[in-house]
Amino acid sequence: MGSIKTNSFSPRIARFLNPVAKTLDQPPPMFKPTNRSNPVFKGWGNPPNQWAEWVNQMAGKHSSIWIKAGIFDPIMASIYEITFNHDIISSLLRFWNPKTNTFVFPWGEATVTLEDVVILGGYSVLGDSVSGSVLKADLREKIEVMNQFRTELVRSKSKKASHYKWIQMFMANEDDEQEHIGFLSLWLSRFVFPATNRDAVGKHVFPIAVRLSQGDKLDLATPILADIYNNLRILKEQCVESSSSCINLLGPFRLVQIWAYERLTIIAPKPANELQPAEPRLARWHGLNSNVSLLQLLAHMNNFETFIWRPYADDLKNWSRPLYYQDTEQILTDSLSLDDDLQTFARFLQPCKINWLNCKEKYLPHRVAMQFGYDQDIPGDVCSYKVRNCVKFVIPSRSFQPQVTKRYADWLKIVDFKDRVNYQDLSSGEEMNDSDENCDENSDPECVFLGKIDVEGKLDKMCSDDETENVAKDVSRGSKDCMDIDELIKLGLELEARISKLEEVFESLKAKDRNGVMLM
Repeated sequence: MGSIKTNSFSPRIARFLNPVAKTLDQPPPMFKPTNRSNPVFKGWGNPPNQWAEWVNQMAGKHSSIWIKAGIFDPIMASIYEITFNHDIISSLLRFWNPKTNTFVFPWGEATVTLEDVVILGGYSVLGDSVSGSVLKADLREKIEVMNQFRTELVRSKSKKASHYKWIQMFMANEDDEQEHIGFLSLWLSRFVFPATNRDAVGKHVFPIAVRLSQGDKLDLATPILADIYNNLRILKEQCVESSSSCINLLGPFRLVQIWAYERLTIIAPKPANELQPAEPRLARWHGLNSNVSLLQLLAHMNNFETFIWRPYADDLKNWSRPLYYQDTEQILTDSLSLDDDLQTFARFLQPCKINWLNCKEKYLPHRVAMQFGYDQDIPGDVCSYKVRNCVKFVIPSRSFQPQVTKRYADWLKIVDFKDRVNYQDLSSGEEMNDSDENCDENSDPECVFLGKIDVEGKLDKMCSDDETENVAKDVSRGSKDCMDIDELIKLGLELEARISKLEEVFESLKAKDRNGVMLM
């Protein structure tokens, strides 16, 4: 095992997430860069007027129900404002690969995972599915009442159930239950599952709002992540193919930007807000904005050293780490007896298909194993992986430093990063195949789990010893093409610094002119 950062490898026992590739036949993922570096986005899930007031009023009445349903934290988090930074979103889009649902950086893959949605958004990954369940007759009646309220607003002069009108209507509603469902409907439409018309309450959230108002615990994190992946794919396609300069931003994209702040701290606003007791983690970024330039963003994203693989394992004042982040390694033997925290962690590790409305996306945590504290090897094909009952698995200690295998480092070099950046110019015009893309729809990897590890920490035999060799001589990640890109970025940063210096000189000259000094 070793590090791309140090370019050195030495023998030690490794811990991987299954499935691990048996051969080097599968090529590294690639992506199409965007044609525009600075698109204009529409829509952002910040709180509307009177929202904080309404949240505080409703929390006084219904906080116990929210806690039971697992939505107290995300509702309270919705009162914080995250300043939209289009440079960060557009920079991340440059690296997005819709086939793997990962950001493909020169040094490897990373992505927004279920853990990020749970920790940054406060949503639950446990509970019933948000779709597919049959509602009782009395609950269907409550849904119909919400539809009638919505129809009333659609028939008004505004022609839509705008968030502003919705707040006015339900804050004045004397029926406490109707107000609660109306409140949850707006929260879902604004912050969780926004409709195409970002400023309107959609009918699709009414069944969810009704169930949550009863205290039913629902898995909101999974469809939220599916929605993020789906919209990243759509935005990527629009950035690559569309000539329009305006892109309709859907999905809870606040989480994507906060994800970048947490994992690429060098681009985050400084200093971050100090958390107060009981505040959600995203309150660190309330009202702040990053002033890092576009060239600097790309330079930092190309640099392996700037990425934080496990930000939630670190100590942070007034924030409680999840219980699965312990100072010592944990060996678990019975997944059925795990508490909620450990069941949640187990869900983070399962490759599966995640769905929301008409979109079906792939969740592939084994491609970003280092984000969960595991070592990274070449990711295998989920569809060909045979599910086996999990008997034992290890949760690494929070201080464990995951590494990569030598063959993974070699695998990344098969296709130069420069070639990946310029991939749309290849004569074939075809993207390289991704084995996960060829999944049989009847092959459901829902239960694919962590690579089983015995008490000594050895990975169960999926491959022969020579196929999983972790010991080798030093390997260099540098190449002529990669250095060309690095030099280009370096030159761009130097040019930016010179322009900034010239602007300072020019301002100084203008100041002298204003003071009566004759400029020649």
